[in-house]
Amino acid sequence: MNEKTKAYLAALSFSAIIGFSFLFTKIALSYASPLTNLAHRYTIATLVLVVLHQTKLIKVSLSRKDILSILPMSLFYPLLFFIFQSFALQYISSSEAGILQALVPIFTLLLASVFLKEKTSLLQKFFLLLSVAGVVFIFLSKGANFRTGTASLGFLLMLGSVLANAINNILSKSKGGRYRAMDMTAVVIFVGFITFNMLSLISHYLEGNILAYVEPLGQMPYLLSILYLGILASIVTGSLSIYAIVRLGASTVSVFGNLGTVLTILAGALILHEPIYSYHVIGATLIIAGILGMNLMRRK
Repeated sequence: MNEKTKAYLAALSFSAIIGFSFLFTKIALSYASPLTNLAHRYTIATLVLVVLHQTKLIKVSLSRKDILSILPMSLFYPLLFFIFQSFALQYISSSEAGILQALVPIFTLLLASVFLKEKTSLLQKFFLLLSVAGVVFIFLSKGANFRTGTASLGFLLMLGSVLANAINNILSKSKGGRYRAMDMTAVVIFVGFITFNMLSLISHYLEGNILAYVEPLGQMPYLLSILYLGILASIVTGSLSIYAIVRLGASTVSVFGNLGTVLTILAGALILHEPIYSYHVIGATLIIAGILGMNLMRRK
């Protein structure tokens, strides 16, 4: 199996895990606040990384200089990405946030063309927009409605989350040639562990209920969700996305993120028995067609 095939499999696996992560996030959020959810998620990820490293199943080898070089990545993802997203959802609906999240490939394409000198053909740009249109079509059909007033703040915050995601894609590509994917993933996860735990504990302290931090851990559905999010959706996806971006380019891999929307719909239908409507099928077809076209037309 050549490197390009492995990279495509990595991108597909990354999309599949992210697609199902929304299901587990939805379950986890019914037991804990977003900040506590993130704190527990990155705590699990950090503990697993430490165990894997100590048992020599993985090797993380970083100098102080390496850590300082990788740190900017953690600022954009997970920190700014999740913080902007969490506050945005206080002002806009998840459907509206989903529409804006679909803009990540476009932001990534623009940044990659400027900073990484990645070139895409006119047909590739068309298929990228086709994939984005599929996501937007699904969410608009679900009844997304951008209002005025406070929604403007939510809109700007969500755009901040989208931009942070796109910048992370660019940094993954630029630094991926110098550092191993697991080393970069380890730094990002450790920063998330420290920051989200600190923010969660402070928020519970200010509310006068510090025990709220540990209360969700007694619920099995929550624990299972956090294990999925901490191990697969943090450690595994971090390594897979960096591996794919380095070999396929930031623009190409970012389009695979829209495939997560299709898989989220399937997960909801199969596990939560949520209905599938005609607009789901139409939108999913546009998304998949865009991804296939983008990659089939990829310049050699």
